[in-house]
Amino acid sequence: MKRVKRYRSTLLRMEEILSITRERYEPGNQSRCYRAVWRRYIEPRFGICYRTYLAYVKWRPGADEEREENERQLKLFEDE
Repeated sequence: MKRVKRYRSTLLRMEEILSITRERYEPGNQSRCYRAVWRRYIEPRFGICYRTYLAYVKWRPGADEEREENERQLKLFEDE
């Protein structure tokens, strides 16, 4: 799978969206579910769709650097 480069502005936006989600999301409360948080706070401010928002919520800070380190790791045997 091809690795997607994320620009610094995108990473900053993702971190900001994650912080808003941490403040507003409550599991089990439908008035504070992911869709409600996206509808009230994220979509008006950032203008992203719900699927993009869910992809940002699943993202872990530092995951891109870990993947890059794994790609640079030397392999003893080629995968076939």
